[in-house]
Amino acid sequence: MLIQHAQRLWPSPLYADFPRSEYDRRISKARTHMEEAKIDVLVLWDHINIRYFTGFQSLHWSTRSLQPAVFLLPLDQDPLLVVPDFFAGVAEGYTYLTNIRLHLKPHVTDSIRSLPAEIAGLVKELGYGRGRVGLESGYWGTMWIPRPLNDIDLFRSELRAATLVEACDVIWKCRMIKSACEVEAIKKATQAVVRAYGDLVANFRLGMSERDVGRMFRNSILQYTEDCEPPIATSSGRKIVMPDTPSFYDEVSITIGDRIAFEPLPTYKGYRGSCGRVFHVGPIPDEALKMAEAVDRVQASVMAAIKPGIEAGSLVEMITEECREAGIDLTGETDDQIGHGIGLDLQEPPMIARGEKTLLEEGMVLAVEIWHVDWSGVSVVQGKLVPEVYGNEDLVVVTKTGCDPLPSFRREIRSLAG
Repeated sequence: MLIQHAQRLWPSPLYADFPRSEYDRRISKARTHMEEAKIDVLVLWDHINIRYFTGFQSLHWSTRSLQPAVFLLPLDQDPLLVVPDFFAGVAEGYTYLTNIRLHLKPHVTDSIRSLPAEIAGLVKELGYGRGRVGLESGYWGTMWIPRPLNDIDLFRSELRAATLVEACDVIWKCRMIKSACEVEAIKKATQAVVRAYGDLVANFRLGMSERDVGRMFRNSILQYTEDCEPPIATSSGRKIVMPDTPSFYDEVSITIGDRIAFEPLPTYKGYRGSCGRVFHVGPIPDEALKMAEAVDRVQASVMAAIKPGIEAGSLVEMITEECREAGIDLTGETDDQIGHGIGLDLQEPPMIARGEKTLLEEGMVLAVEIWHVDWSGVSVVQGKLVPEVYGNEDLVVVTKTGCDPLPSFRREIRSLAG
């Protein structure tokens, strides 16, 4: 059962992620794109979309037994937020909305299962029971309705007379273009990484385990920003290379000659930052230095080519010959992508990958990453597979004429030694 929340206790939220002007801009932009797509109302269940449009956030999104919020954005009426009754204060603290409905008994199974029908009832109450209802699906993807299948089926069945349409691309047209305050949040998260790399270089000691390094790096990031998932800190000391996993291996001791790849995952006000680096333990050999410098040049070429109006996929084609001459493989299964958008999600459209047709626009924030894993001549050495890994990841914001870099760690510092 849903009831209307009483009048707000505070005229403005005390803990909002963004100012009222930013909220108004996001709602207005969404409605412009909704009108173009002939969508009468958006019904949003995904926590990132809800945070983007309303500012609402909650630690309960990991609690799958309840739905912390649902957001309805009509084309021509006040937006509406539905939250569990005990989140009334949270909704006031984070959002500018005045139309807040409270879901009663949100932990009771019967009430949980009936919520989709209640949301469908709100769509009808708004006058769109036979209208065009936008859902979180579409070509660009990477968003979804985080509810059990039977809940989704119930919601759809309650709106048989409506036309359910894909709205994912409408949402991305808003979220892909970052405002000044969004860029600032991404900068702050990224700056935390840059400062943490300085701490890493100063405090690394031989004999540390992979877990020691990963924990030290994460703890350092947390000194400078609000949150950080366990960062990727993968060393070549693993018996089998397992990229893209947290550094939780005590038994992997880091020794002279190892390489460590870092891809941290910090956030500030929900926005992701990044700066990926690879360090050699001890003096870096000449051949490894040449390849690292080649990766730097290729990354710089990509950044120099970024500007509004070009296809994202064309950036890969532009550097194909340069990569071939440097011995960097961009034709493998995982090496056809050299970057992606970044924001509230770690990876957002546009993808900078072969065949991507999305045109770059001013205000997009892009992660430009060049990674090369050299398996040539790799053999089992003392029970370990030790390929050579090279790579950088840095962020840029697209400007009117090109792009501006966000904070990054000094590329000439390539070694750890203690």
